[in-house]
Amino acid sequence: MIESGQRLEIRIGGVSKAEAGTYADELRRYLLDQAPEIDVERVRTDPDALDFGTGLELILATPAIVAVARGLQQWLARRTSSKVVVQAKGKKLEVDGIRARDAAALAREMSTMLESKD
Repeated sequence: MIESGQRLEIRIGGVSKAEAGTYADELRRYLLDQAPEIDVERVRTDPDALDFGTGLELILATPAIVAVARGLQQWLARRTSSKVVVQAKGKKLEVDGIRARDAAALAREMSTMLESKD
């Protein structure tokens, strides 16, 4: 079972750093539209960069994982040239070109990542 307050990181890939920053902000809005109860903040993937961050860190409870997967799917449908890397507990999952019907499978994959023991 996923513990409340689990951390999930999402990194934007396949685009320039400038685009990644813009896309991170855009994806953040998509995720909050789907799951307003999650805590999502932009983070720097490069500590030496002077930007607002090209990645996201999410803190979420169990029910929000499906909404997060749906938000990722909707955003990726709009940004077809992009991909994201989802990280949790030392595990990585690259996601791109996901269809609406695959959002449930993505939610299961992310749940599995969060369920594993450290």
